[in-house]
Amino acid sequence: MEQILQEMLRIARLAGAKVKELRDKGALTEDLKDGVELVTNADLMSNDIIKHEVAKLFPAHVFLSEEDAVRSYTLDKPTWIIDPIDGTVNFANGHFMAAVSIAYAENYEVRAAVVYNPFLDEMFYASEDSGAFLNGRPIRVKDVSALKSCLVATGFPYVKLKEDVRALFGRMERLLPNIGDFRRLGSAALDICWVACGRLQCYYEGHLNAWDVAAARLIAKEAGASIGYFKEPTDELPDTIRSENLIVSSPGVYEELKSLLV
Repeated sequence: MEQILQEMLRIARLAGAKVKELRDKGALTEDLKDGVELVTNADLMSNDIIKHEVAKLFPAHVFLSEEDAVRSYTLDKPTWIIDPIDGTVNFANGHFMAAVSIAYAENYEVRAAVVYNPFLDEMFYASEDSGAFLNGRPIRVKDVSALKSCLVATGFPYVKLKEDVRALFGRMERLLPNIGDFRRLGSAALDICWVACGRLQCYYEGHLNAWDVAAARLIAKEAGASIGYFKEPTDELPDTIRSENLIVSSPGVYEELKSLLV
């Protein structure tokens, strides 16, 4: 697994450099997927770079990518789970909270993971049972026991149905008197990595996709986070890439957080 992790680090840095270069040069173009979700030429180029580099090394491996039209979620073959830019809206608007996210799964489990923010040059990574790291330094979740002291992050869906909005703000209304404060960073992968390194203590969100969280979940798990769901997911995905109704938090406040989200 060490060889694969080292290649993931190299490939993530390569894709991240291209993403940053395109924005720095003012060479971005924007479009909408399904008339709703923002996509840029940088998303597509990053996707192409990652897939090209992986295919050269591992031609029998398969991909699960946000930018691919055909997707398989089974993880019954060695699978690279790719979000070429997590936080595209941030990225396209000149914000720094955006990242390349790559996870590697085999035998139905994510085994290695990289989340790279090229704008802050922060590389989060982990491999199974080997700990989590940020730029070569080990990271752990913050040891907290009271939700009242915690910074809690969440996100909002692209499609904002009235019933979802009511539920979303209902959860926030229940939480706000009982937490330190909210943060809305705009990248699920980085939100979860920030829990892993202690900058945040909790993260939850109702509507996500496998590629948003596959890498960050493993990084958080290896950093000691508790991971679960505030409502039982209705999908049939392998648990290692499940994203619906997700909670990632410091262990000491997981149950308190979950009780307020249900």
